[in-house]
Amino acid sequence: MKFTLLCLLATAAMATGSCKKDKKSPKLADAFQYIETVCSAPWAKDIAPGAASFNQTLEKWLETETGVDISTPFRKMYPEKTQICYACSCTTGNVIYVWPPAGSEQKFIDLGFTRP
Repeated sequence: MKFTLLCLLATAAMATGSCKKDKKSPKLADAFQYIETVCSAPWAKDIAPGAASFNQTLEKWLETETGVDISTPFRKMYPEKTQICYACSCTTGNVIYVWPPAGSEQKFIDLGFTRP
């Protein structure tokens, strides 16, 4: 009897665990990207590029501009993309990745995001 009860509990625990969805990290290949520039980004006047909370502030800014809820943007530094100049169009080496929900992609394209 104890063995049967133990088997039933073990089976229930395995079934419960297998029903949980794996929350996988989004892939960069699936993201829209924005190659950050010195000062021509649409959010440049509103968000300081060196701010400690840049990603969270950018998330709120993008949600306000597009009217779409997104997960926190990801900013990655690529030293080979850095341009040493002071023009607004010079790239900083940072690439910002976002994963817009289906159907809202055009709003991000309008802000300068592209598919990699």
